[in-house]
This record gives sequence, structure tokens and C-alpha cells, in this order.
Amino acid sequence: MMAMEQMKRQPVVLIVDDDPTAQQTTEMLLLQQGYALHFAASGPEALSRVAPINPDVILLDVMMPGMDGFAVCRELKTAVATQHIPVVLVTALDSKADLARGLEAGADDFIHKPVNGLELRARVRSMLRIKQRHDDLQTTMQLRQDLANMIIHDIRSPLTTITMYCDLLQQTTTPEGQEALQTITGQVNRLNSYLTDMLMMAKMENGSLVLLRT
Repeated sequence: MMAMEQMKRQPVVLIVDDDPTAQQTTEMLLLQQGYALHFAASGPEALSRVAPINPDVILLDVMMPGMDGFAVCRELKTAVATQHIPVVLVTALDSKADLARGLEAGADDFIHKPVNGLELRARVRSMLRIKQRHDDLQTTMQLRQDLANMIIHDIRSPLTTITMYCDLLQQTTTPEGQEALQTITGQVNRLNSYLTDMLMMAKMENGSLVLLRT
């Protein structure tokens, strides 16, 4: 269900540039591509808009007053909630030092100004494919987590019942029977231990395991 919703969802592109003319140019170049285009005129505005619109790609101008594109990119890539969003730096800078700064900030790709329409559309499509693969992987991992939880729950319920009846029979059976019941109880506890390990592994892979200090 979640995968189908992602396939039907219109790709969202956030365009971040303090120059209205540059925003309009990028909008015209992408207008016929079927994307939902959103705009921000500064770094702080871009960061505030990410959560509400959940962009699939961010086109981020580098040379902005105050908080530049490098700083914005760094913020996005260090936050767990946004580090998976592809960021394309749009810049007139072309020195190796500037490109290195962009890579260090976590940029996924670069486009040089003046922007070429064919190049822009190709790079956005490429980034959308990367984002789609990430989303598909997250969906698969969530399904795996849900399946593991369901299996563990469904197995633990009958194991609990077995343990309860073993405890009841311990009071009425012969010494030989009690020994057999102890063996059964030991195997049930062993299975419960395996299930606990499976659940912990699933949570670790999903990043939801929380360690509590004692």
C-alpha cells in the first residue's frame, strides 16, 4: 500500500534561490516535467519548508546572503530526518576548492550557472531515481519489521500457553513426568530467547533499538 502511494505521488522539488529571476528560470525549465515545484528565498526558509512539503529533490543555490548553500546542505545532511533527500548545488563557482566544500557538506550533485535545461532535467531525474530507491528500501525494511513483529507475537502466544500448562501439570504428574515437563519448559524458554534475539536484531536493523542506562 505504501509503495503504491509513493508511485502515485507527484515528485516534489524544492528550489532554493534568493534571486527571483533564477527561481523563475528554473521553474520554466521544469514546468512541463510533472513535478510539484516549491520555492524558498533563503537558507532558513528552506530548512523550515522541508518538513511540511517533504521534497524528493532540493535544488540549492550556493551564493545566498546570510546562510549560504553549503551551510544549508550541511544542516540537511547531518539531520536524520532529511539526510536521505538528494541535494543538488546550483552554483557559479567552479574551482576545485568550492567543489570540495560542496562534497564535504554532503551535496549529491552539482549544476553550474547559467543552468542548461537539458542538464537540469537529467540531473533531477537521476536524483529522483535515487530517492525512489531509498523510499523502496525503507518500505521493504518496514514490511520486514512488521512481519518479524507479527511472527514473534504469533509464536510467543502459544509458547506462553505451553509454559502455563507445564506449570499446572508439574503439580499432578509423576517424577518422570515432571522431568519431561522441565525439558519442555527449557525448550520453550530457549525458543523465547531466540525470539528476543530476532526482535532485537530487527530493531537494530531498523534503527529503533533504544538502550536504557541503569
